[in-house]
Amino acid sequence: MGVMCLCVYENVVFSQPTAWLLHYDGLGRLILSAGHQRRRVFLEQPQWASTRLVPPGETPEKFDLLLDLFAQFPGIVDDYDRLRKSTFIDPGKREAFKQRVRSLIDRIHAWLRNIPWTCTLDPVIRENSQRQLPDDPMDCASLAVCYAVLLCLIQPCACLQINIIPEYDHYNADPARIEFLTFEICRFSKKALQGGDSAGLALLLIYPLQISWYFLQATPEKLDQVRENLDSSIADSHGFELGRVREWSELNLEQGRYGFMYK
Repeated sequence: MGVMCLCVYENVVFSQPTAWLLHYDGLGRLILSAGHQRRRVFLEQPQWASTRLVPPGETPEKFDLLLDLFAQFPGIVDDYDRLRKSTFIDPGKREAFKQRVRSLIDRIHAWLRNIPWTCTLDPVIRENSQRQLPDDPMDCASLAVCYAVLLCLIQPCACLQINIIPEYDHYNADPARIEFLTFEICRFSKKALQGGDSAGLALLLIYPLQISWYFLQATPEKLDQVRENLDSSIADSHGFELGRVREWSELNLEQGRYGFMYK
């Protein structure tokens, strides 16, 4: 049934200039009807990797490769939930899970180097090489999504004693990492939305900006940049009300004290 519904939405491609938006609406409706199960997804399986789906002789786009990494995240959340709820944790399984999370972090940083970009809190490196953001708006949007994935992995990484930003251990206090990643997401988003044809990027940036809002909502004085991007640049300028600032409270998320990512 889900495939049939998507086919109906896909038919709009041949007649409507905003077909991509209706396609996303169709995906959203399917997700809502199925429920948020917080389980691993089939896209994490090797046969769905971008490198296997492109025509022979071609290479995947950078964002497609990032989505391959993104597809691993639901499985990490699923296994982390099981780990926290277990009364007995098998040391071998815990170590295997730790290696899987560390491998994902390493692959994310390898992807960043191919932009090229370095995720670091080192003030010298940032001053010398990162004041100038990538010229391609899509690269900036991709960086924002990538940093949002890192934010979502902070809690399991803290549990497993894995550094999200591995090169500089002494900077890895949680508040510093969270503030750095969220502010960088805002910087990437602002640059990405400066182009003339940025409606598609605006929709893409809703996810990382809402993640930033969630992590910073306990410090209202630091939310101005996130609010400006969500309310002014995305909701007001592009008409995506989905992107307007919302309150991620325990009550409306019904996910307990761990919020919408970790029950």
